[in-house]
Amino acid sequence: MNNMTQKRNKQAVTKLRNYSSSGKVSLLPPPVIVEKGWVDFAPALAHEVRNPLSNINLAVEMLQSMMQDEEQKQYVDIILRASERINGLVNDLLTNHQYTKVQPEKSSMQQLLNEVIFVTADRLMLKNIRVIKEYMPEDCSIMVDKQKIKIALTNIIINAIDAMEAQDGILKLTVKQMNSKCIIEIEDNGAGISMANLQHIFKPYFTRKPSGMGLGLSTTMETLLANQARVAVQSEEGVGTRFILSFKNIVSRKQVLEKPILIVL
Repeated sequence: MNNMTQKRNKQAVTKLRNYSSSGKVSLLPPPVIVEKGWVDFAPALAHEVRNPLSNINLAVEMLQSMMQDEEQKQYVDIILRASERINGLVNDLLTNHQYTKVQPEKSSMQQLLNEVIFVTADRLMLKNIRVIKEYMPEDCSIMVDKQKIKIALTNIIINAIDAMEAQDGILKLTVKQMNSKCIIEIEDNGAGISMANLQHIFKPYFTRKPSGMGLGLSTTMETLLANQARVAVQSEEGVGTRFILSFKNIVSRKQVLEKPILIVL
C-alpha cells in the first residue's frame, strides 16, 4: 500500500470517528443490495455456540497473562456469563422444536439493539471499543421474530467487533424512520471488506477468518429475509463497514423522548 493510499485511509477513518459530531457520512462506496440467501438452521445454531466459546477462550488467555487477583475475578465473571449463554442456547435446541418458524411480535428496534450491546458487552470491554448510539426520538417498533432478529443483530455486531482494532474501535448504531420504514445502521471503523469478497459474504461457508465456519452471515441473511427485511452493505478496506437493514412492517409507535439523542458509551 503506497503512502497516498495510507493517508487516504487514515482520513476516512477520522471522518468515521467524527461522524456523530459533524453529521457527515463516511466515504464508503455504494451499497451492495442483497435480496436472497438460504442456509439450514441447525448448523447455524452450532455457529451461535461458537460465539460465547470465543469469549471463554479470550478471557482465559487474559487470565493466564495477567494473573492479578482483582483482574482474575473480572475475567472469571466473563467466563461464567459466556457459559450461561451456551447453556441457554442448548436449552433452546432441546425445548423449542419449532425454532425455525417465524413468530412475529411487536419489538422496539432501539431496545433490541440495547439488548445486543448488553450481550456483547464483554467483547466490547476486552477490546475497549467505543459505542455511539444515534436513535430516533420515538420507538421504532416493528412486527418481527424478536429472538431471531436479536441473534441476527448479534452476529453483525460481533463481526464488527472482530474487525476492529483494540483501543481504536468505534461502533456506531443508528435507528431512524424513512418512507414508513424502520432503518437500522450498524457501522464500524474496522478492516473493511474488499469488493471481491463483498459479493460472497452471505454465502454459506464463505469466511476469511482462520477459525470461522462461514455460517454467521448466511444465517443472518435467512433470518432477516424471513422477517421481511432488506439488506444493504457498504464497505471499504482500511475504512470500515456499514450494514443497513430496512424493515417495512412498522406498527404504531409512542413518544418516548422529546428530542433526538446522541449517546456515547
